[in-house]
Amino acid sequence: MLALNQKQQHQQACMKLIHFIKIIILLTSILFIFSLWQRQPDIDDAWIGEHAYWMADKGYVKSELMHGITNQHIRHIVHHKLFTLAGALFISIFGFSLFTLKSVSLFSLIVFLIIFYRYLKKRVNDQTLWIGMLLISVNAFIFQYSFVFRPEIMVMTLGFVSFIFLERGVNETFKLKWVLLGGLFAGLAAATHLNGLIFIASGGLLLFFKRKPKLAVLFGLAAIPGFAVYFYDFSREFGFDYWLYQIKDAPALHTIRDLPESLSLLERPFREQRRFFHSPKEISFSVLFIFLMIAGRKEIRKNSLPLMYLLFLVISLAAVSVHSTSKYLMLYMPVMVVLMSRAFSFVAIESTSDNNFFRLKTSSLAKWAVGLTMLYIGIQMYWNVNTSINKYDTNANRRFSETYFGKDTEELNILAPMNFIFNEIDHFNRIQSDLGYIDIQKTGLPLHGSFMLRYADSSALDYLIITKEYRSRFGMDTLTESQRNLEGFITIEKNNEFEILKNDR
Repeated sequence: MLALNQKQQHQQACMKLIHFIKIIILLTSILFIFSLWQRQPDIDDAWIGEHAYWMADKGYVKSELMHGITNQHIRHIVHHKLFTLAGALFISIFGFSLFTLKSVSLFSLIVFLIIFYRYLKKRVNDQTLWIGMLLISVNAFIFQYSFVFRPEIMVMTLGFVSFIFLERGVNETFKLKWVLLGGLFAGLAAATHLNGLIFIASGGLLLFFKRKPKLAVLFGLAAIPGFAVYFYDFSREFGFDYWLYQIKDAPALHTIRDLPESLSLLERPFREQRRFFHSPKEISFSVLFIFLMIAGRKEIRKNSLPLMYLLFLVISLAAVSVHSTSKYLMLYMPVMVVLMSRAFSFVAIESTSDNNFFRLKTSSLAKWAVGLTMLYIGIQMYWNVNTSINKYDTNANRRFSETYFGKDTEELNILAPMNFIFNEIDHFNRIQSDLGYIDIQKTGLPLHGSFMLRYADSSALDYLIITKEYRSRFGMDTLTESQRNLEGFITIEKNNEFEILKNDR
């Protein structure tokens, strides 16, 4: 009878823990669904989304937003190739809109979650599975960027599929077909974003470390067909030299260095820590990961392949990434969460003798694991709520245009905020972004004050929308109305939020 009561207590503890985890996941899912409605656009929704728009419209990529920078208004071949194709496909089916663009990453997330769930289901017990699903679902980066037109979620998915095949190939006595499939998906990840090259490098390094150099070479060769997608828009006129020119001369790809450019590779490992400890949402995740890897090291040693692969990913990303932005954490986050869920189960959960039921341990390590996990969840949810409540009305741009420019705007060229292309891109001849002018400033051209107005006139811009963010950076606050008139511009609206200048020549 006593044994039966103990078993019932274990069962109740099991159900309570699973129910608690599922409730958090459910609440996060509800919040996420709410966040989809009129989600605030990210700057990259416009920046990268325009590439997909022109691909769908003309069959090649250019950028009017960045008009005048590295000839992007003529042809642009430094973009996220496979991701651009996915965006163009969605636009062809559903039409161009902010929601259409964002849905590309949403679709990638759905595919990823199915794959991630099935991966855990086959390899770990139920409690570890749901801990893994919890850690990934509440993460603020996943929450935010799964509805932003950026390639990280798609790269993460393809990279994780590559890892699954690679791991299976290694575990099944280095079976060739799985290794080749792993290489193919690593190549597709690289074609989606060049940072995806880390999956090719890490897979090859892992196989070399396992003393399988021939398989490492075959893995790399298998990546070639997938990576070949990256070169689909290269031509004799717009080839490697043009690509290199757009890479080297694009201000957006410049990075601040503490060392000379020739020594920048030496600097990268030392700035990589910024990716993990930039703000509370990264710090809470990184601290939890480090704690679980130390406390659960006995469990991790039982299968150290994911940790070894993760180490290669981190090193590779430090080598190839231009920026140390934290959003690139998502590229190897699934592997981190797999390790974290295994370690958490080992540190904080105990099973009955028949392994059917489990409950939280009462040790100090278990309490720390639970405490850090709850802190992580709380911090991530704070960011998720902020992401959800910031709403955006895309129809506001149309009302703005009709108010200040009238309804017949098809022949107009304007300078405007990046997000003005939603959904105005079809209503104007050219929408050039204010951020593009900031990038031109980085090249050394003094787009400030009167010179900025003369440059705008030479670019055949009919109207300039100057927001308060850029008013001082463009030197508009230094010009009197007579000085503006002298350059051929008149102010037709000015308030605390923006001002509109009309080219009157």
